Amino acid sequence: MNPRAVLVTGAAGGIGAAVVQAFLTDGAEVVALDLVAPDLHGMPGLSIAADLTDEQAVAEAFDAVAARYGCLETIANVAGINHRATLTQMQLADWDRMMDVNLGGMFLTAKYGIPLLSRGIAPSIVNMASISGHVASDDFPAYVTTKAAIESFTGALSQEAGERGIRVNAVAPGWVDAGFTHAAMAEGNAGQIHEAASKAHLLGRMARAEEVANAFVWLASPGASFVTGQTLFVDGGLMRVH
Repeated sequence: MNPRAVLVTGAAGGIGAAVVQAFLTDGAEVVALDLVAPDLHGMPGLSIAADLTDEQAVAEAFDAVAARYGCLETIANVAGINHRATLTQMQLADWDRMMDVNLGGMFLTAKYGIPLLSRGIAPSIVNMASISGHVASDDFPAYVTTKAAIESFTGALSQEAGERGIRVNAVAPGWVDAGFTHAAMAEGNAGQIHEAASKAHLLGRMARAEEVANAFVWLASPGASFVTGQTLFVDGGLMRVH
């Protein structure tokens, strides 16, 4: 019997690495994909370097998965980038790059991954959305646009994929103590960010990366076997505050 194979994009990032670890702990073998091949530290799986905006590279990555496992059980689309600029300041190349990575990458993993998922036992796709798709910000117009679009994409894909028995859902975190937040704190305003986070969330803090990762594992699990086309908010009550 083939091992349960899970492909995670953005696997080298803070949340991505947590998602990798959560699936490994759950007994899966992980295909870890990022621009630079992630280190699996001897754990079972496959590490692949690929640019999600390069269709040929994505196709070759899935060829490698097919050769190794023959099928997939889950695709966890975590990869994403951010760019801070108002709409009038932003360059078209930056806008296009955001769309290509955050949304186009999910399109390509679905296009090339669905045939492998169709051979799985209880296959699923879990996409990284965000509360930013619901709470707009004038200095991140491209990012919030991609995150809103991901929820629509998730709903549309759930209809097509559902005909093949594949469930498709999304996870929408609030602020997470990882990734983009760490980059912002590195600019020297960590105290202000933590204070703002305590006010923004009903639970008084940001999420830990592993808390977001646990949502990915649950949505891919038998416990969520009748859940599809949905967005699960892991936001500590941020949307209730808003």
